[in-house]
Amino acid sequence: MRLALATIVAVLSFSAAQAELKADPVIVTQVMDSYPAVSPDGKALLFQSTRSGRLALYLADISDDNVRLLLDSGDDPVVPSWSPDGSMIAYAATVDGQSEIFVMQADGTQSRRLTNDPGDDSHPHWSADGRIFFNSARTTPDRNADWSDQWHEIFSMNADGGEIIQHTNCRAVCTFATPSPDGRMITYRRVIDAPGRNWSQSAIERNSEIFVATLDGADERNISNDPAFDGWPVWSPDSKWIAFASNRDGVPNAAQVYVTSPNGKTTKRITTGPWSHAQPSFSPDGSTIYAYRLLEGDGFEFGHIAAYATGF
Repeated sequence: MRLALATIVAVLSFSAAQAELKADPVIVTQVMDSYPAVSPDGKALLFQSTRSGRLALYLADISDDNVRLLLDSGDDPVVPSWSPDGSMIAYAATVDGQSEIFVMQADGTQSRRLTNDPGDDSHPHWSADGRIFFNSARTTPDRNADWSDQWHEIFSMNADGGEIIQHTNCRAVCTFATPSPDGRMITYRRVIDAPGRNWSQSAIERNSEIFVATLDGADERNISNDPAFDGWPVWSPDSKWIAFASNRDGVPNAAQVYVTSPNGKTTKRITTGPWSHAQPSFSPDGSTIYAYRLLEGDGFEFGHIAAYATGF
């Protein structure tokens, strides 16, 4: 399967005399195509990008070069997710400096805001029965605390924003929840009080891990169990695997995509090489993982969407 989503990175050219004064290139564009989401029919790829100069949502045909703008609302729409039937898209956007959850039709029209809370509401993901799972800080006791010190719990709601259900009682940072396609479990990123390493590989006092639990938050288990940063967990279509990104290789500002069984006992690496990989997403048949393939350093980040065979 071919995916032609190119990232253009231009640099200024210097004469030999100028090069002696300044050897490092000047990065002119830093396009980021990230957070891939494949349509339920496997024909289209939804993603967020800065190619317009600000964050917007784009749609691409997987089989060719046809990339088109879907939503450029000016409020930084991010983290798109398809409804099970492909008719709607959920996403997060910034309102008065706060992240909220929206839905729209698959053609980018009729956008509607679903959440309206001072706490952070973000990372929406649809369940197979049409509910939208998301993380929210709405139960945190101190809204003025630093984001990392607030309580981010997992909630779900109907596609119209009604019937909100709380699924976890983390009293910590629990984000990026995705429900299993069979409707039995959820997986999410949780920050725990244990020594770890952040994205740049610096030692920190709290560690980001991948957890699974039943829908009511019971039987919670840490399935990544590594001092590295582990995040962005998503289920395979058959509910047998969870893909996630981890910087457990020890390279600063770089991660690779892994898959693990829901009990965490079997883990396989999917991506490799000098590029970093994050934000994995499965194709509908589970044969392919799409990921944000990026390079990142001091003051720069750019990347594109790449596809990798899972071997399943």
